[in-house]
Amino acid sequence: MTQVAATPPSPSSIVQAARLRRLSQEKVNAVSKPKILCVDDEERILNSLRALFRMDYEVTVTTDAHHALELLKQNHYHLLVSDQRMPLMQGVELLRQAKEISPHTVRILLTGFADLAAIVGSINEGEVYRYICKPWASEELQEVVGSAVKIGLELAELAPLSKLALVEANGAHPKIEPKLTEQASTEAEKHGYEPLVWPDNLSLLFVDQDLHLFNTFKELGIEGGSGQVLGARTPENALALMEHHEVGVIVASIDGVDRDNFGFLCLLKKEHPHVVSLAVARLGDSETIIDLVNSARVFRVIFHPLRPKVLRHHLEAAIKQVSEFRAQPELLKVQAAKEIAPTSSVLTTLSSRIKTRLSSIKSFFKH
Repeated sequence: MTQVAATPPSPSSIVQAARLRRLSQEKVNAVSKPKILCVDDEERILNSLRALFRMDYEVTVTTDAHHALELLKQNHYHLLVSDQRMPLMQGVELLRQAKEISPHTVRILLTGFADLAAIVGSINEGEVYRYICKPWASEELQEVVGSAVKIGLELAELAPLSKLALVEANGAHPKIEPKLTEQASTEAEKHGYEPLVWPDNLSLLFVDQDLHLFNTFKELGIEGGSGQVLGARTPENALALMEHHEVGVIVASIDGVDRDNFGFLCLLKKEHPHVVSLAVARLGDSETIIDLVNSARVFRVIFHPLRPKVLRHHLEAAIKQVSEFRAQPELLKVQAAKEIAPTSSVLTTLSSRIKTRLSSIKSFFKH
């Protein structure tokens, strides 16, 4: 029998096959890559971000914040990175709307130390994961984006949180409706707001030397149940109360004579990320405020003079946040705080005094 030798493939067919394999692999990689959306009005910044991240992520860029919102409606992005100063829409407003459209998309704001109003606004409205100050270091940005995307991938698996889920999460924690004084009832009726409501085993804790925050709360005319509203002058006093009461929300002054409270909030967040903290400041120090978000993961920043109505508004949001943590504990991943150097002035003396006591405080996640 005559055997016919196989015809060797031509060089062109080998090249074509290799090209098809490469395109197929690129397609697979593109599908599996996490998705990030970058928004900046400067093309050069977007080009830099795309070049920095395109190997690891599927990067979409736009100079138009309105276009970014449309993209968020059409696709799920694991991470949104936005500049603050943009002509059509500032980053704060973009993050606020993005949170409503895609709550499980992690948010990062690129900003400068001078943008204090923007920084506070994005804390109180957009709830950012991290601030990155311009000009940034590529290594730092890559590290932050990497951790944010990892969280974004985990959050993407969560179902949207419904009102029913919140009710079920708090079902084992009966709620109380604190009584209003006659004067406060009149004010509530006048302004059309409902009494504050929170689980009966959840305490609110105010921390400042002169108990001004606690007294401001009392000006609301609300009578909490036994052990529901607590006041402490120092971090040590706060921990003593937290060892016997389940605290879900802390309101703490963080400057002047209360500067130790900054370090307290940082250390507390490491051990008990479920505790929602509100920081009250007298001075507008942008660097400190940024550190409060990155290292203490504060939920809100409020400036003096502290008005009862403003405090009430932020407390309502904080109590809702605690309920969401109970319904979906996975959301606590976004509460991961940036490490502070052990030699930091806010931790040098404080950590040695209170760090060993943090693990003993009560927590509804440790039943």
